[in-house]
Amino acid sequence: MRNLTSIVEDSNYRLRRIGHILNGSLKRGRRPRQCWKKPGRTSAWWNNFQKGTVVPEEWRENFHMSQDSFSELCTQLRPFIEKKITKMRVPISVETQVAVTLYYLSDEGRYRKVANAFGISRSSVSIIVRTVCIAISVHLGPKYIKLPTTQDDVRYAADKFEEQTGYPQSIGAIDNSTDYLNRKNRYSLNVQATCDYRYCFIDVVIKWPGSVHDARMFANSNINQLFRTGRIPACYKIIVEDEDPVPVCVLGDPAYPLLPFFKKEFAGGGRNIQEQYFGHRLSSARMMIECAFGRLKARFGALRRDMDIKMPDLQHVINSCFVLHNFL
Repeated sequence: MRNLTSIVEDSNYRLRRIGHILNGSLKRGRRPRQCWKKPGRTSAWWNNFQKGTVVPEEWRENFHMSQDSFSELCTQLRPFIEKKITKMRVPISVETQVAVTLYYLSDEGRYRKVANAFGISRSSVSIIVRTVCIAISVHLGPKYIKLPTTQDDVRYAADKFEEQTGYPQSIGAIDNSTDYLNRKNRYSLNVQATCDYRYCFIDVVIKWPGSVHDARMFANSNINQLFRTGRIPACYKIIVEDEDPVPVCVLGDPAYPLLPFFKKEFAGGGRNIQEQYFGHRLSSARMMIECAFGRLKARFGALRRDMDIKMPDLQHVINSCFVLHNFL
C-alpha cells in the first residue's frame, strides 16, 4: 500500500497541474497568442484597390478579372461567405475574402505571400481560401458548368463546334489533365474535363487518383451516363448523302473507348489515306480541349504547382478554378 506521504504529494501535484491549466500557463506544444495581428503587417496594398487609387489594369494583372467582374462575383458569393459582426472582432469582408482567394489561385505563391499582401495571418488565408473555394464549387458550379440536355441546346452546341473546328456532330472535346502534383511530385488527382466551342468546360470530374485509367474515369462519369440514358439527345443528322444519319458525340484521344457517342482516331494513325485524314481532322478539332486547359492554367497559376491543401478540400479548390474560368 502507498504511504500517506506519497498520496499527499500526488494530490498536491494534481492540484498544481489543474491550477496551471486554469491559469493558462501550461504549455501544450505551442506559444500563447501574443497579439491578434503582428506588428508591421499592413493591408495598404489591398486598401488601394478598395479606394480605387489603382489603375484598372491592376485588377486583371493581380486577380485576372476586371473590377466589374470582381464585384459581380462578390455579389453571387455574399450569401454563402459573409460573416456576422461579433463583440470580439469585425469579420473579414466578403470583398477581401474573394480577393485573397483569387490572388492565391492566380499566382504561384504560397500562403505567406498572400498573407503579407493583405495584412492577415497565414491561418486566416488558409481558412478563407478553402471556404470561398467550397462556396464557388458547391453553389456556383452547377450554374456555370453544365451539359446541354435539350434538343435545341445540343444542336446549337454541335453547329457552333463545327463552325469553330470543321468537325460535324460534336458537342465538345474531352481529355484528362495530370498537372496536379503533390509534395512528392506524384500525380494525386486525375482530372477529366470536357469543353465546348467557347473553350468553356461543360463537364468536370475531380475525384479519381492519378493511377486510374482514362477509360475507367469516362465509364463512371456523368457525361457518359447522360449519353447512355438519352438525357443528352442524339440529334441524328445525315453527314454524307446516301449514308445513315449519325448522332452527336464528343471527341477524345485513343485512350478512350470507341462508342456511338464517342469518337477517336483510328489505331496506329490509320491504314490508308482516308483514315489518316480523318484522324488529322479529329485531332485538330480535339485541340480545343488542349487550348482550354492551357487557358485555365495560364489564368490560375496555383494549378501549375503542388497544392498545399488537404485532399478533401483540394477537389473543391481545383473545381473552383474551372467554375471561375467559365464565369470569366
